[in-house]
Amino acid sequence: MTTTQQYAAVAAVLVVVAGVGRVWWQLHRLRRVLRAERAAALLTDATHYRDLEAFRARVAAAVAEQRAAEEFTTRAAADLAVIAEADAVVTAELARTTHHNPQEGDTP
Repeated sequence: MTTTQQYAAVAAVLVVVAGVGRVWWQLHRLRRVLRAERAAALLTDATHYRDLEAFRARVAAAVAEQRAAEEFTTRAAADLAVIAEADAVVTAELARTTHHNPQEGDTP
């Protein structure tokens, strides 16, 4: 083998090593990009899950508030009915009996 052939063989080996190195580097960068994409997808999913949980909590709070308001309205209506009945009883009793003023000596 002559020197020229040796140089050509070394150059061919260097070209092959450089090509393999470039392919390795591109695969390395591709792996990094894929890792970053996976991380972004996981973050997106986690954010979506967190947002849905927050939305569910807000909806549950709104439903609980609405139920509390309905219960309050029901209790208030019942209280008003009792007050109306008591007022009717007092009015009827006042209409039935005569009024008296104990200081003036009136008695029923």
